[in-house]
Amino acid sequence: MAVLGVMVASFTIEARDNEFAVATGSNVNSSPGRSRFDYPPNSTRDLVITTKDGDPDPRLFEVGDVYEVTWAGSGGGGTIVNAVVIRSDMAPGGGGGAIVFEGTDENGDLAHVVWSPDFDLENWYWTNFNPSAEPEFYTTDQNASYEHSYVCFERTVPLHTPTGLTAAGRLKVGDRVCTWGGSARAVRWIGRKKVSREGGVAVIRFDRGAIGNFAPIKLSPQHRVLIATDSTAESHGSRDVLVPAISLVDGQKVRAVTRKQVVFVHILLDRHDILIAAGAPCESLLLGAQTELVLGAAQTRELAQLTGPEGMVPCYPILRRREAQSLAAARAVPERDAALM
Repeated sequence: MAVLGVMVASFTIEARDNEFAVATGSNVNSSPGRSRFDYPPNSTRDLVITTKDGDPDPRLFEVGDVYEVTWAGSGGGGTIVNAVVIRSDMAPGGGGGAIVFEGTDENGDLAHVVWSPDFDLENWYWTNFNPSAEPEFYTTDQNASYEHSYVCFERTVPLHTPTGLTAAGRLKVGDRVCTWGGSARAVRWIGRKKVSREGGVAVIRFDRGAIGNFAPIKLSPQHRVLIATDSTAESHGSRDVLVPAISLVDGQKVRAVTRKQVVFVHILLDRHDILIAAGAPCESLLLGAQTELVLGAAQTRELAQLTGPEGMVPCYPILRRREAQSLAAARAVPERDAALM
């Protein structure tokens, strides 16, 4: 997601060595829909992903996007000048991303590179290693409800402001919004992104009453909401915690649905805080690793100048999807200060 009217110049991304692996030779397409890791996966290092000119959102990693990838290590490493994204969804357990690039290397041979930002791929490999059935990775999406981007509101979500409800897509920089703690804060920046995709764009739909909302709301899968938990959450330092929307999917009141086209909106305040979406507590933009993944380090630093250090400090403890799922059944709506409601 980028500021409207700003072009993103090409740049490189350097992956952590434990978050990628390659498949070459007979390991490519070793079984239907899968490739086998070159052994051992930790024999490769220094993966560099270079974006292409003309990609309007190079950090989204949509299927069909093209990059250049290079790596070092076993056999001298390799290069795929035109590496096409053929998979972009969740890593096992939802603890990070799973992106697979496909293309011909410098020798003209087909190769696959699997990159797992925020997921320890090497540890997963050795945990699941069996010499008689070596681990493989999927080469197509396995979870249609994953959106590899930072957290966003769907544009029609009604947000509380001191003057009434306003759709997220109608807010402007300088407008004031109500927060869960009872104060009103000014919007410092708004990002908008229109996404359309063959097969649909995933959103999480909360039916009325699912998390205290008096009307249906739709969020991107990784957008975090505030829930109150029982005493098992006290180890996180707070009874109230932030969890990704996708962790609350129950197939009834909270569902992963797809739309042909979605306009996503995210809202930056002077610090991370909890907005109120049709009565439900949903976070504002938290600057950090995820925004840097999407927007790049330079633009993230520019946004940080609007907030200062407070923009990078979460206002409540944050749980990963796996942790959140264990608490989801006992979720409740936290209490709020109603002074501005």
